[in-house]
Amino acid sequence: MLSRRELIAAGVAGGLAASPGAENEAMATAEQDADRAGQREIALQVQNVDATLKNVFLTSSVGHGVIPRLRADMEVFLRANQKFPDFIEVGIAVFYEIYDWHIKYDQPLVINRLSDGRYSLQFMFTNLVLRPEQDRNFIGVPVDRL
Repeated sequence: MLSRRELIAAGVAGGLAASPGAENEAMATAEQDADRAGQREIALQVQNVDATLKNVFLTSSVGHGVIPRLRADMEVFLRANQKFPDFIEVGIAVFYEIYDWHIKYDQPLVINRLSDGRYSLQFMFTNLVLRPEQDRNFIGVPVDRL
């Protein structure tokens, strides 16, 4: 328990302590503003990450990379011919990306070797024929028969 003398002495000593000056207040205000700006930046980055994750995981589309380009070519062919193309020639990077797409989304792989020795990989209703001599990102014109 505090005595009366100790209580009064503590109050007087606390009152005599130097209060922060104008320069200390300005420095404290500047630090608070910097902290608020940093917190706003962090909140903005968290919102960007949240939006990206929602876009990836909550959409029904599994099209990314070369998939939209292939689908667009297939759609044009479908509208013109009322059927999906039988073949599209592709470069090695496209072939690998479609292969990885099948693995990622647990789709069955249908890989064949054509009579001329080239490899084909079925994507939807179309066979993608590997053309290693072409550019890595090559996507040929959809055709009915090779």
